[in-house]
Amino acid sequence: MRSSRSSVPGPGRSDDRRRPVERDRVRDRYEQAAPAPRETGRPRASDRAAERPVARVGAPARERESKLRGLLAIVAVFLLTLAGCAVDSFTGSGLGLITLVALTASTAAAVLLVRRRDMLSVIVAPPLVFALVAAVNVGLAPSATLNLPTMATLLVRGFPTMAAATAAALVLALFRLATRR
Repeated sequence: MRSSRSSVPGPGRSDDRRRPVERDRVRDRYEQAAPAPRETGRPRASDRAAERPVARVGAPARERESKLRGLLAIVAVFLLTLAGCAVDSFTGSGLGLITLVALTASTAAAVLLVRRRDMLSVIVAPPLVFALVAAVNVGLAPSATLNLPTMATLLVRGFPTMAAATAAALVLALFRLATRR
């Protein structure tokens, strides 16, 4: 018959008051050694990781890729083109050379800085940005009225500006895709 004493210490009973056999049994139950690893003939994963080089020569494109989103880039193109348009309007030449340079340069910079998956949105943006800038310009001009013939005239005269900016964006996008940048 077994005694009613358990191997777990009761209230007020410390581990040191137990009989030596009970102390050893409790320790053995909780202090079991881990099983020995099997030898399979293959190196362990930790050994293989230590053999890998720390720095790779050609880092993946995702690590070097820009985080600039397409919508933010288009907003920047719009604001820079609007600033160029404001300078053109104050000099009195309308939407001219400064607007052309501002739209083309800002679109080119946006294509080079934007994420790869957002390049298409930046490539098709110059005509839309130019139309919006022209509408803002006509709306803020005291002598012009915002109507369909006025907008049509501005868009026809601005076609070379839109075409130059779109062509520059397309060429830079193709270059970036070819060099995988």
